[in-house]
Amino acid sequence: MSKIDEKIDIDKQIELRSEEFQEIMGSIPSWILRRGITIIALIVLIVLIGSAIFKYPDIITTSMTLTGSMPATALVSRTSGKIQELSIIDMQEVEQGDFLAVIENSANTKDIQILKQYIEQLNQNIDTIISLPSKDLKLGPIQSLYSSFYITLFDYHEFKRLQYYPKKIDFMKEKINQYQDYYKNMIVQKNISKEQLYLKKNQYQRDSLLYKRGVISSEDLEISLNQYLQGSLSLENIHSSIQNTEIQVSQMQENLLDTEFQYQDKKNQLETQIKTYISQLLSEIQAWELNYALITPIDGQVTFTNYWVKNQNITAGEIVFTVIPHDNNEIIGKAQMPLARSGKVKVGQKVNIRFTSFPDNEYGIIKGKVKSISMVPTKDAEGINYYTVEIELPDGLRTTYNRELPYLPEIQAQADIVTDDISLLGRFFMPLRKIWTEGINSEAE
Repeated sequence: MSKIDEKIDIDKQIELRSEEFQEIMGSIPSWILRRGITIIALIVLIVLIGSAIFKYPDIITTSMTLTGSMPATALVSRTSGKIQELSIIDMQEVEQGDFLAVIENSANTKDIQILKQYIEQLNQNIDTIISLPSKDLKLGPIQSLYSSFYITLFDYHEFKRLQYYPKKIDFMKEKINQYQDYYKNMIVQKNISKEQLYLKKNQYQRDSLLYKRGVISSEDLEISLNQYLQGSLSLENIHSSIQNTEIQVSQMQENLLDTEFQYQDKKNQLETQIKTYISQLLSEIQAWELNYALITPIDGQVTFTNYWVKNQNITAGEIVFTVIPHDNNEIIGKAQMPLARSGKVKVGQKVNIRFTSFPDNEYGIIKGKVKSISMVPTKDAEGINYYTVEIELPDGLRTTYNRELPYLPEIQAQADIVTDDISLLGRFFMPLRKIWTEGINSEAE
């Protein structure tokens, strides 16, 4: 047999064997099929049950700032310029109202403080002016207003010192009292003159009877009549004097009222002007303090930022100092939560806090809880809306690695808010439910 024939026989044998192998492989036993289906069904069932049982929460990541019940206060410059006065050093203890620094301006800081103290005392009781402030205070932009105030204050001081109106009023009252005493005396004289006139009248009547009887002469009768008439005239004169005295007393009382009114009116005018100037000066001083002075509003410890020495240039709007308050019993976090998925966040939910300055793989994280959520969103500098979430720290600054972190006010952190748990199966059906619901609604419309 040739080689070609042998090769053909071998190919036929291989082909026959391949057909037999295919027949064997093509007929799978039924028990294998049953068991395979069962195993696959069990696997699918286990996956479904596991996905329904296994739940994990959504994490909403926010940026958080650590602060206290009394947050640190940043002192921001409102004016650009050089530091003219620097009264403190870094980490110095300061008290509320302390001047930390003054930006270059045309006023003298001590003169501003002297004037402020003076007018605050004066504002409590204007009548307590004992002395005038210095006329030569250097007050910069307030100088013109202070000059007008000083003139009015000087006039009021002289008005009180000279006591012209009170003295005049006292003199007029004394004069009225004298006229009233004179009036009383005239009344007494009038009563006496009445008695005298009554007696003279009786005497004249008796003399008239005696004259008719021829007992006395006509000359004696005329003398008696003359005395009676003189008594009548004297009584009339006294009566006229009394009327004149009444008129004079009335006029003096009217003049007294006018003088008292003039005094009170002048006093009220000056006091009103002074109060107006006080209000304007306090407003101008406050504006000067806001523009040029950096004053701490709280007690605490001051820390410097980028400015350390006098004559350094400051740009308006920059933070120059930060004052950290002493009493910060409660440390809290203020987080900015984006509007997306914010409806899932509730009070009491857990928060995992990771500080940028303290890597969580080395220091651990801090556990917190959502304490409150703002009702209305706020816009940040970039115009993005966010809710403010207040986060309480039940364990303070102790981490999950049992390490106590130092309190650094305004330190930044990442706060991950842990929301409600949702199963894997639920997450799988969420988009399907959305498609189904929206599809039904669109068909209904």
